[in-house]
Amino acid sequence: MTPFRRLAAFLIDFDPRDARDGPLPDSVQTERVDFALRLAPLTAITAFMVVQVIIVLYWRSGYGVYLLGLQIGSVALAILTLESCWCWRGRGDAQPITHRFRQAMTATALLAGLLLASVPVVLFAQSDMQGRLLIASTCAGLIATGMCLATVPRASMAYVGPIVCGSFLALAMTGEPVNLYVAVLLAFYALFIFTAMFHLRRLVTKRVLTQIELTRQQELTNLLLNDFEAHASDWLWETDAELRMQHVSPRLAEVLDLPVSVLHGLTMARLFGAAGANPQEKELAALFQTMADKREFHGVAIRLRFSGEERWWSLSGKPIEDEDGAFAGYRGVGSDITAQRRSQEHLSYLATHDPLTDLPNRALFQQTLDTYRARGESSGFAVMCLDLDEFKNANDTFGHAVGDALLREVANRLRSFVGPHTFVARLAGDEFMVLYDNGDRRTVARLAERILATIARPCRLGDIHLGIGVSIGIAVSPCDGGEDLVRRADLALYRTKSEGRNGYRFYEAEMDERLVRQRALAADLRGALERGEFQLHYQPQVHARSGAICGFEALLRWNHPKRGEVPPSEFIPIAEETGVIMPLGNWALREACRTAANWPEEIGIAVNLSPIQLRHTDVPKHVEDALQTFGLSPARLELEITESVLLEAAAQVNTKLARLRALGVRLALDDFGTGYSSLAYLRRIAFDKLKIDRSFVTDLNGEGADMPIVRSIVSLAKALGMVVIAEGVEFKEQQACLVDLGCDECQGFLFGRAMTADAANALVRPAFPAPDLRLVS
Repeated sequence: MTPFRRLAAFLIDFDPRDARDGPLPDSVQTERVDFALRLAPLTAITAFMVVQVIIVLYWRSGYGVYLLGLQIGSVALAILTLESCWCWRGRGDAQPITHRFRQAMTATALLAGLLLASVPVVLFAQSDMQGRLLIASTCAGLIATGMCLATVPRASMAYVGPIVCGSFLALAMTGEPVNLYVAVLLAFYALFIFTAMFHLRRLVTKRVLTQIELTRQQELTNLLLNDFEAHASDWLWETDAELRMQHVSPRLAEVLDLPVSVLHGLTMARLFGAAGANPQEKELAALFQTMADKREFHGVAIRLRFSGEERWWSLSGKPIEDEDGAFAGYRGVGSDITAQRRSQEHLSYLATHDPLTDLPNRALFQQTLDTYRARGESSGFAVMCLDLDEFKNANDTFGHAVGDALLREVANRLRSFVGPHTFVARLAGDEFMVLYDNGDRRTVARLAERILATIARPCRLGDIHLGIGVSIGIAVSPCDGGEDLVRRADLALYRTKSEGRNGYRFYEAEMDERLVRQRALAADLRGALERGEFQLHYQPQVHARSGAICGFEALLRWNHPKRGEVPPSEFIPIAEETGVIMPLGNWALREACRTAANWPEEIGIAVNLSPIQLRHTDVPKHVEDALQTFGLSPARLELEITESVLLEAAAQVNTKLARLRALGVRLALDDFGTGYSSLAYLRRIAFDKLKIDRSFVTDLNGEGADMPIVRSIVSLAKALGMVVIAEGVEFKEQQACLVDLGCDECQGFLFGRAMTADAANALVRPAFPAPDLRLVS
């Protein structure tokens, strides 16, 4: 913007950046003309009266002909102007302004300007000082009256321009220096008049444009409100000062299924009564209190019940005032938020409930447990931790669909115990929790027995019949503490499982001591192998008839520097949980192969494989490396595998077993008869040896109940071409019975306890010195 334009903008209060692009609307043109023509009659009369004064004063000055023409012209223009303005007032609002009309208006203004401009041109130079003063003031006034045409630029310039030019010409015709100053003053005065006219025209234009925009917005608002009331699920409402309904939306009448005429005039209290609202609801009472205080409110949720269905409304309102500022009622909007409310309740439900069984989940269980705790130690309650027995096997055997159906069935059975004092939840997998609002151990025990009996009922899922059990661990508050009940119930559950499952146990303090011991053992296990604390002992395996040694079983021993000899039953499970069993098992394999390499060719070595080793390490590769390193024949190495590995066997486990078979090592099925003894894996995997568990050998005699079981196991093994070995043989009577049953090999204290490598070497090679066991594997 140039300095000149900035100065002009400052003087006339105009910012060129606010200039409107494109042509102005017709309504702006009409408003401008209307503004000008409403003042035009007064301007015409003023000009006519000025002419009459001039005629009277100069009639005797020899200008009779000019004055007569001036009179005729002024009368004609006055009549024309008044008639045009009269016609304008009577025109229709919708009638547009034509270009011809604007041209006629400009021509009329130009004729009037020329007529009036002739006065100074003709009379000023020949007049005396008083006459000149009269003409000058007359011209100034006539220029000022031109402001009535300010909103029509062309007409205003056509009227004012000739008068200004005539005045300058009259001053110039006198030739007097003083009139030059008068001309300068006239120029400033004319500039002010033109500027004021321009500013007035701009203000009128802005006012009209603003009015047009307001009208457009009002029309749009009305359109939207009408459409809103006609189609939206929300509705508008309005009351008077007594809170009686004044405006009833058709949508509200539709929602309530009542005529508008019935709703009109109802008080808000009766309206909510008709909608089935409970006046005792605290939300409704708070709403009425807010309206009584004449305060604004937003999104107040009200519960209603009509047409036999519970509904929710959301109301917002604002107090309105009359012209005197007095309270005139409320105006607001309402909406039916039933769908949103139900959706929120459903989401909240999903956040606190298990989607599979529809039982409360861990989050809601924790909330309920916290509520029980908050009541104080004087109120006793029990926490039961439930875990299904053999669920994983059923899930893996029959598929996840059956597993899910089984969980739902168990959940339905547990749901039968839910009541005012019993809370049931599913935490994850096959783990369930029960909160029982009773701290009496005998009562809690009866509940546990009922749960055991209920879960133990046979379960039929389609064509599948399943038997399922449950193990329960129980902790009772306040005697078992308050903050650690879940962990202690879980400890009791662990004890239940370790003692045979399908039962319940209460928490005991020694369980924590055992946990502390297990954690200490787990810490000591890390690094024990590197510190040389482990040894392998070897228990003889003999031919059942002759008693001659045919091999040894390698057994792990841990000589703890402080605890002394730690039983394998304690540290093996911990080693498997912590993963220490993987390097430990590989060490045991290599150490057993190194020792057996010094024995006669007919003496074999049996090494136990942990399920963790088989699942998570490359056992075939480790076996192959050990055999090659120590030169041991694969046929002399026997790997003992438990039934649990086979029941949980995945494809990769089967592949590893096939690779072991390909190496030429022998596979033995350990502890047969104590697990599930399924024949499926016996057909799938070719075992070389089947090992009868000691539990069937301990009470073995000619009349014992275990005799048919052992006979069946031996017959099965023989039919499948497997060697049979019995462990736990301690008496000759047991040996004799096993020989009669057809058992091939025996192992037990009757033939020797587990011994060191030196003792085993001396036993199998008595004529030779003991081998050097300091060889580095």
